[in-house]
Amino acid sequence: MNFSPNSTNAAHYAADMARAIGAELSLVNVFQPTMTISEMPMPEYAFEEIRDNNLNLLQTLALDLLKRTGNRIKVTVDLEIGDVETKLESFCRNKKTFIVVMGASGKSIENTLQESNTIRAVRHLPYPVLVIPENAAFHGVKNIVVACDREDIDSGIPTVLSTLRDLGQLLGAQLKIVHVLTDGKESATEAIEEYNVWKKAVKLLAPELHFVRQHKVEDGVSEYLQGNEADWLMVFPKSHSLLEFHRSRSRQIVLSCCLPVMSIHE
Repeated sequence: MNFSPNSTNAAHYAADMARAIGAELSLVNVFQPTMTISEMPMPEYAFEEIRDNNLNLLQTLALDLLKRTGNRIKVTVDLEIGDVETKLESFCRNKKTFIVVMGASGKSIENTLQESNTIRAVRHLPYPVLVIPENAAFHGVKNIVVACDREDIDSGIPTVLSTLRDLGQLLGAQLKIVHVLTDGKESATEAIEEYNVWKKAVKLLAPELHFVRQHKVEDGVSEYLQGNEADWLMVFPKSHSLLEFHRSRSRQIVLSCCLPVMSIHE
């Protein structure tokens, strides 16, 4: 977290969710020392001042979250020094992190995705990343909308079944699979056959299957969300370069959505 208002709101969301599912919450700030204008290393006194201030902010927020949740969750703080992407992935690996929660910037998630740290987290972290938009509050999660297309069905969804199953069971949520048919030749009947291959693995969640035909995936998802209840939207970043993700359909879906959006890797 970077201590911005939206980052703090994401921490509140994460704390409320941790209380609901009986999870432990870790607050992590990765401090990356920068070079001065003269390209000289940051003076030691300045480094220590920033480090100590960030640690104090983490501890103050932890106390606030304990009070918020009635001391019903365990909150730990961690301040890492170094490259954000490397340190965050290492922390998650050591902690066996289940979900990484990050705050958005502005009224949508667009500004956050334009910041390299968040792009890298969504794109590269091998953990589910939940991005919380401005002012979003946790009130339980009953409906998780999984947005996908033919490529996701062919290669992505089967590899994340365990995560989908765990999420559904922990949150008491129902999965609603929204398949956007973008190719006029693709039929719902053909797609249903693909889903039947993996549907048995999440049968306890009784996933619903919905079809929307639109020229663009993001337009189809928006159309579905306008007429149906949803608490989270889940997307699958493709295995492409960072630039391609920046222009991808998953990114466009996120930009047009005011819900918390979870990215989960294939």
